[in-house]
Amino acid sequence: MSGKQTPLSFAPNRSPSATSGGSLVVGSAAPGSTPGAGLSTVRYDGTGGMSLVRTLSVDHASYVAVDPGRAVLHAVVEQEAGHVLSFGVDSGTMTPAPRAAAASGGAGPCHLAVHPSGSHLFVAHYGDGVLSVLPLGADGVVGTGEPLQTIRHSGRERDGELLTSPHAHMAAPSPDGRFVLCTDLGTDRIHVYAFTGGTGRLRAHQTVQLPGGRGPRHLVFHPSARYVHVLNELSSTLTVCTWDALSGRLEPTGELETRRDPGAPNTNYAAAVRLSADGRFLYTTNRGDDAIAVHVVRDDGASVELLTTVACGGSWPRDIALTPDGRLLFCANQGSDSLTAFHLDPLSGALTQAGEPLAITQPTSVLPIRP
Repeated sequence: MSGKQTPLSFAPNRSPSATSGGSLVVGSAAPGSTPGAGLSTVRYDGTGGMSLVRTLSVDHASYVAVDPGRAVLHAVVEQEAGHVLSFGVDSGTMTPAPRAAAASGGAGPCHLAVHPSGSHLFVAHYGDGVLSVLPLGADGVVGTGEPLQTIRHSGRERDGELLTSPHAHMAAPSPDGRFVLCTDLGTDRIHVYAFTGGTGRLRAHQTVQLPGGRGPRHLVFHPSARYVHVLNELSSTLTVCTWDALSGRLEPTGELETRRDPGAPNTNYAAAVRLSADGRFLYTTNRGDDAIAVHVVRDDGASVELLTTVACGGSWPRDIALTPDGRLLFCANQGSDSLTAFHLDPLSGALTQAGEPLAITQPTSVLPIRP
């Protein structure tokens, strides 16, 4: 790989007065044979203007994650025989270059996350409900052997009858790295695992059962480290949970709508959830309404209220991401093959579309990176 290797950062800029610009890596669920599909590097400026730098052809690279301390990017290959790919990132062009590939340990991997220490990679598989653990080398690259651990979730049963099938949708390490939370959309469960740093293995710690039909998809930890916000895909709701970082206990305390009109006749599926760096605003996407919901967060994460919804500028908003300085939000519109930028008001949380969308083939994840 060419170019100097430097750590990638997500730290806020020291001066919040202006957005200086940066780079995005955009994943796509489309097969590599589709024109424009793969991992795309996009440059953006302070106005929200975007330009495509390069697209690396990769099959079904639907979700990406970055190593917290090294210039390494990871992506899932969302196919029946799931794989994980590791890429080096050129510090000049911010474009990925292939480094290694490994079997992910399950079917249809849809999400992955790096442990805060950079030692291991956690992968959630939608196809068969597997949560896997893959070791990372000293260089941050995934090994080529089998996963260190695979945990296969089971469906919910009543009187011996299988009611649901597991669909693991997210693997999220706690901020301190002591636990890993895994949402299971198919069984309406959130699994909490204790992480053992010495062995890299997970141990079952707690299972939280949500009411039927919620479909927990993604979650975020509030900066206070006292609350977790869980976005439910099937009910288009947000579940607020208390989080005890010491004991690793998760407890649902309330639920709210993410749609301005929950009774609207169109089918809707919630997708992405993100928090502003200060924890004051929370953003979710609604596929069907084709909108981004803006929520205000109070009491260190204990209370969340829907303020408004904003048209996403395309269709089927699969993912959103905030820039490191918190001044821009980008939305990956899978259905309209487009990426949309929004100005974000840090005082009110309001979103205003910035310019015209950028054409991207079936974007399913968006990740801001900068050296």
